[in-house]
Formats: sequence, structure tokens, C-alpha cells
Amino acid sequence: MSELRSCLIVGAGMAGLTAAGVLRQSGWDVVLLDKGRVPGGRMATRHQGKVHFDHGAQFFTVRDSRFRAAVDRWKASGWVKPWFTQDGHTRYRGNNGMAAIMQEIARPLNVKTATTVDRIQTSETGWRIRTGAGEEFSADALMLTPHAPQSLALLTGCIDRMPAKVLSGLEGIEFNPCFALLATLSGPSGVPAPGCVRPRTGPIGFIADNTQKGISDGAAALTIHATAAFTRTNFDMPREELARVLFAAAAPWLGSKVLAWQLHSWKYSQPITVCTRPFIYTAQPEPLAFAGDAFGGPRVEGAFLSGMEAAGRIAAG
Repeated sequence: MSELRSCLIVGAGMAGLTAAGVLRQSGWDVVLLDKGRVPGGRMATRHQGKVHFDHGAQFFTVRDSRFRAAVDRWKASGWVKPWFTQDGHTRYRGNNGMAAIMQEIARPLNVKTATTVDRIQTSETGWRIRTGAGEEFSADALMLTPHAPQSLALLTGCIDRMPAKVLSGLEGIEFNPCFALLATLSGPSGVPAPGCVRPRTGPIGFIADNTQKGISDGAAALTIHATAAFTRTNFDMPREELARVLFAAAAPWLGSKVLAWQLHSWKYSQPITVCTRPFIYTAQPEPLAFAGDAFGGPRVEGAFLSGMEAAGRIAAG
């Protein structure tokens, strides 16, 4: 077989963007396809005028030296800042929101957003992808970074040709869901400095004040994350009722009147059962890797390391 030199990556979150950067530095031709309007995945930020909400990942920490080297570059470029330190680990946030970090990482890469993958097939020379808009892309190798259930669904046409151990590894991965209630207040919130709180009981798992955090101007902008248990039990509850329950539980930390709100549902928020390997790779039916935080660990850093190592494996052929 000839040397592999091109790769398609589905998903432009941390794992996909990191992998693309590694392969690009090695001289590979890489195209990323993402269904979102902007790259980032769960490193997501909503904008309403001057009001900004990080509504997915709220921060990240650094433990591995390889990730630390990348974060040091991001700090030097003004992309990230420390938010607070707890348990010996600094919590970092994007200087202009978590999504802004991803947009900077994606800038030199060939990322096609608002692109839904409709069909994945093998070809005589590797992989071929057809999008919902009828575009076609082909490459020697393929990397899938969506959540495992979504990746398996994309491979329906060739799943019978994949090794059983690969399928079993993917099928064992499970995720927690999470509601994100975004609230604009008339004035300051009651969230204590540095702008976050973890209620010990009730339906709320985490509240962040994006204004104290430093990414939003004006009155307080709260991100209220529900617990996995509450979200799973009430996933089909009407949104108005969900908001009523969550605002009632958040009352001790609101501090001001709610002027506007919106609710986002993360069906796949955080992996609860993860693969023990940093990625899954198979050469059958064609070179294919799976990466993401369900492999490298349920953190931003885990997704970064998973993408880095998966790209290295693809490059090795």
C-alpha cells in the first residue's frame, strides 16, 4: 500500500482540531467537517449582543506536560487566562470565551462548518464522505471524533467489515446528558467570587457567572448546568417547566431579576464510561481512528491528548 498522505476528520472539537494540526505539521492534507456553525464542539460560547455565555465546558485544567506546552502557547498568544485555582490546579478559561480558543486553533486549518455528514463509505483508495448538501470528500484515512453512538451511526454502511473488538470498545462508551440554562440578569448575581458555585444538593450541578468570569460585559450572565441525574430523568419535560424548576433551585445565587433566558440540551455532555486507551485505531476496512474525551479522559485535556496520539498513529501508517 502507498504511503498515506490525506485524512478526513469528522468533528472540529478539541480532539479533531488537535489531530488536524499534528497531521498538517507532518505534511498531510487534512479536511475537517463539522455540523456546527463554528468549530469547538462542547467548547461552546453563546452571544447575545454584549452578553456572552460559555454554555458547554466552563474551564480546563493542565496535568500533562504535552498539554501544558500547548496552553503556554495559547497564554502567550492571549487566547486563555487563569480563572481560579483549586486543589492545586489552575482553572483556565478563554480570554473571549471557550469557543474563541477553538476558533484560533482552527484558523490555519481547512475546516468546513455547517456541514452534516450524510454517508461514509470505503473506496479503492481509502474513504469517501458524502454530505447532506451533496458534497463529496475523499482521503486515505479517516478520523471520527463525534460521540461514540454518533460515530457508529455514521459507519452503518461498512460496520460489518470492522473488527469486533473495535465495535465492542465503542459500544461500551456511555455519556451523561446535561441541561444548560442561560440567564441574563438585571444586575449583579449572588454567585460568590470568583464567579462559580457547586450546589451540594438539588437539580443544579454548577453555576457560572460569565460576567465575573470576565467574558461578558454588563449585568450578570449565568450559565446554570443541571445535574446528570436531573437531566436524564427530565429530558422530555417542557422547557418552561424545566426553567421554572432550575430557577427555583438557583434562587439563592440569582441576586437580581431574570430578564431573559434560553435552554440548551447537551445529549452527550460528559463520558461516564471511557475507553482505557487514548484512541481506537483499525486498518480494516481502511485506516480509521476514533478519538475524543471518551478515550483520553473526560476533560478538555483528555480530548487534546487523544487527538494528538490518534494523529500520530495515523501518520505512522
